[in-house]
Amino acid sequence: MAAPVHFLLHVPKCAGTTVERHFETHLGTGFRIAPRWENIARDVIGNRYPGIDVTGLRVVSGHSLSISLKAHFPDTEIRESVLLRDPVGYLLSFYNYRWTRHGEGTGPRPPGFETWYARQRRNPISRFLITRYFEQGVPALYRFSSASRLAWLEERLAGFFFVGSYRRAGEMIGGISRELGIPEDVKNRNVTPKKHLTKEALGAGFIDRILNDNPLDSALYERWADRGWEGAPEAPRPALPRFDQPRYAFGDLMTGLAKRVPI
Repeated sequence: MAAPVHFLLHVPKCAGTTVERHFETHLGTGFRIAPRWENIARDVIGNRYPGIDVTGLRVVSGHSLSISLKAHFPDTEIRESVLLRDPVGYLLSFYNYRWTRHGEGTGPRPPGFETWYARQRRNPISRFLITRYFEQGVPALYRFSSASRLAWLEERLAGFFFVGSYRRAGEMIGGISRELGIPEDVKNRNVTPKKHLTKEALGAGFIDRILNDNPLDSALYERWADRGWEGAPEAPRPALPRFDQPRYAFGDLMTGLAKRVPI
């Protein structure tokens, strides 16, 4: 059997750039960012990789990495890993990243945080995993309630090689690097070095609002942040909504329309 291949899911704002630059630096052609499939069917059936050459690959990452790439590695063990983040930290980092791009001249000036937040989808990390990696596109995505999204994700994450907080990126990189026989030292590649808005400035009231709006992502992070290399949460899952599929569909429609309107 061929040597294992590592799939490192790059959830936005979860230290993915640090992870990718490390393996790109030390593996060269043994590392690859999964390419985006430029096809209108992508939002329905997920990413596809026609004509991709996977010869010699040991690690694959990127925002467009999905489970369909496994078919290109027959008779090969795929070791999946992912880093997660709490919704408050994720949204603040994402917002500050927009300001970084604006400062570099590569993006428009962001609006105030409250206006920007109103245009963001709820529970974005769990949505990213379900749609991007696990290829549950529209309309299949909307068969899931918050409760069923958590249960569905946890069933799959239990078989992952590593799951943990983005703060454990060094641990994950080090363990995989030892297996691959490459240097373990990690150089931070934070793409948002300056903070336009801090958690303290955001205020307790808005933090509570974010947590109330994103209970699924909060639960996912709290239950998996300390998992590491094996196992699954033993505590019972929290009581999440079981019939909120229409709310997801309506919310995604409204945020999608809002993003088309200039601020």
